[in-house]
Amino acid sequence: MIIILMIISAVAFFISFIYINKVTPRITFTLISGIVFIFSIIGMVANYHSHYGMQEVTTTIEKQIYSADTTGAMQIILYEPIGTNGDENIFIYSPDNHSKKVTHTKVDEFTTNKTEIVNSDTANLKITEVHWKYKSAAYKFWFGIADNDNKLSKQINTFYLPKTWYLLSTSQVKELTQKMSSPEFKKQSKSQATLYIQNKMKNAIVKNPGWTTNKSKQLEIQKKFANEFQDQMLKKAIQDIKNK
Repeated sequence: MIIILMIISAVAFFISFIYINKVTPRITFTLISGIVFIFSIIGMVANYHSHYGMQEVTTTIEKQIYSADTTGAMQIILYEPIGTNGDENIFIYSPDNHSKKVTHTKVDEFTTNKTEIVNSDTANLKITEVHWKYKSAAYKFWFGIADNDNKLSKQINTFYLPKTWYLLSTSQVKELTQKMSSPEFKKQSKSQATLYIQNKMKNAIVKNPGWTTNKSKQLEIQKKFANEFQDQMLKKAIQDIKNK
């Protein structure tokens, strides 16, 4: 509506200045239409640059997220540095449990991503969005033609990650995959795993002599120690890559 008022006041200014012969009416109408025209422009500029007539409204949602490793082998969130200085990242995760697809955060000037390590068994994402909304129907009536109502001002994505989760860049996880799939690494891991499990089994049976003849229990704890060794090897491999 403000644009229509600006056009009408401009036309009125022209007509009153050119076609009204009497001095007093001409000055009066020219002055009024000129003031309306100027204030219309000021209002439009203020609305465009300073969001005049608007206020910031914040909405927050929080949801559980899942590992970017859809195989279930690792609990991990990935990030990809963007831009020339590398200060901004996009984060990659799975939105659904057992999903074979991953998603990522937006890449725009409004979005900020950050992470926090928490004492929790689940990973969660809190999305905080701030939108510009008109303060009243009157403001929207005058300036709503700009189609800027509910325009996004900023979005903050906060990832709350358990201590057991890993946060790696896409290049780091690629390097990790290559390292753990190499023949040398597999050979070394196999020999170390055998020794680790044997020592753990011996100590466990010494403390629990009744397990000597309990084959099912032996298989159970053997599997437990194998998982422990895998976790340790994974942590060490990740730490080595991060320390480079």
